[in-house]
Amino acid sequence: MTYLKYITHIFIIFSFFLFISCQKYLEENPTVFASPSEILTNEAGAELYTIGNYAQIKAIASDWDGWLLMWGTIAADEIVIPNWGADIRSIYLHSFTTSNNAILNVWTTLYRSINRVNSGIQKIGAMTTDQIDENAKNKFIGEHKYLRAMLYFCLVSSWENVPLVLNESQSEDIGNFEVSQSSCKDVYESIIEDLLYAESVLSEEQGNGRATKGAAQALLGKVYLQMTGPPLYETEKFSLAANKLSLVINSGIYDLVAYYPDIFTLDFEQSSEIVFSIGADGPGLNQGSRIGTLFGPQGQTINGGAAGNNWFTNLELAGPDSGFGGVDDSFFNGGRNNYAFAQPYTEDDIRSRNNIAKHNVNQCDCSPEEGMFSDIHRNQGNKASWKPWKWHNIKPSNWGTDTPLDQPYIRYADVLLMYAEALNGSGSLTQADADATINLVRSRARVFPNEVKADSIVPNLVVGTQEYNSNEILSERRKELCLEGWRRNDLIRFGKYFEGINSSQTTWSNSGNPQGQFSEHEIRWPIPFNEMQLNSNLVQNPGY
Repeated sequence: MTYLKYITHIFIIFSFFLFISCQKYLEENPTVFASPSEILTNEAGAELYTIGNYAQIKAIASDWDGWLLMWGTIAADEIVIPNWGADIRSIYLHSFTTSNNAILNVWTTLYRSINRVNSGIQKIGAMTTDQIDENAKNKFIGEHKYLRAMLYFCLVSSWENVPLVLNESQSEDIGNFEVSQSSCKDVYESIIEDLLYAESVLSEEQGNGRATKGAAQALLGKVYLQMTGPPLYETEKFSLAANKLSLVINSGIYDLVAYYPDIFTLDFEQSSEIVFSIGADGPGLNQGSRIGTLFGPQGQTINGGAAGNNWFTNLELAGPDSGFGGVDDSFFNGGRNNYAFAQPYTEDDIRSRNNIAKHNVNQCDCSPEEGMFSDIHRNQGNKASWKPWKWHNIKPSNWGTDTPLDQPYIRYADVLLMYAEALNGSGSLTQADADATINLVRSRARVFPNEVKADSIVPNLVVGTQEYNSNEILSERRKELCLEGWRRNDLIRFGKYFEGINSSQTTWSNSGNPQGQFSEHEIRWPIPFNEMQLNSNLVQNPGY
């Protein structure tokens, strides 16, 4: 059990206040247990208050309405959406309007979370030296600023010019008070300021679910890289990203887990690979997530299947040697795109086995391992029924939609691939660099339970032109990090978003394709119509 979960269990008597009453204390005097002023009287109280606010980043997690799913996965090139759920389907198809409720919900949830984090920064910052040691106070503020940076990174990625609110408000709905948007550049600068502060005060350790110096440095690297693409195109940030990411690599704290599927299990949810994750605990504790059953094989949840979704794997990711053929394949309208930056899995890439379910758990008495490796079970399903799969539900399962698995936010493999990208972006990627980053990731992809596959299964990168390296890195990021919510940001940053969503796949599982429906302005989301009505200072993004 992680430290964060352990403390949360100790603090169960206060959980009603921290996770329920906190929704109201900004508007009225709480009547249950304790007010913030009663808790924030000493270091122990500040510790508990800080832990409580880690719940705010669940707004980011891949849940039904989480940013990593709605922005990073649904509208990318990893899964296809069937003909259900109008709001989600329209995000996938790029046919949404300013009244899309799913987009509105992401906006409002992120800002409510920011307000609660702002409350922590403000209230802990106001504590006196006779209440709390200065170093401890700075650490708790640093943790809060890391969380705020995470939340604002979602907002600026999706909407670009957004209100920058850095103080606690008496209302949790940003639409209830007049505030103007800040420029995309100013929002990024605020994120960087928060992360530099966090880096300066947090400890250099793995963290067990809490923000650390390495987590701040890794997120700084990710933020700097995103600034190299649209709309800022600040290519000088490549060197800044490389600097921060090299500090994470050279810290000696993080490493790749030897066997890829282990990363996504309970035993490894706080392993050396995890730089930072979004915590969860369950089932039955009201602290879980849906990540363990959000993706998964066809079949009932109790048998180890997915819970309540019908999305399917993009067959262009699944791979040309996975049982279907060339350009005349009836599953495709006009053949595959075969983009250099979106290469498919080979079947004997361990990530294909772990991340794509080809079986139906109602039709086989098979464990997740058998679903991955048994030729009989692996080829059981119709190709159009193959499902995204990364965190494997148990069998039999009582997880439902309250699963115990933490969700990785930044993994060490991500750090290695970002570092290679930063070096390549500045024109300094060498073969030695590639061997120490992208080729380490590829070598793990060849590791199976009882053998290591031949190098030809996942060949090492031989450094070539800057464009060639860029395509290889972007493609590798999809294969390594698929379903973790970063693909859309990656495609936008590399300038490949239109091509990436321009899928030709047409199967019964697909409600249509973004092909022909995407307009250039849809690279960002619209400011929700409700917010525009409530706040006359807001200016709609171009094109909407």
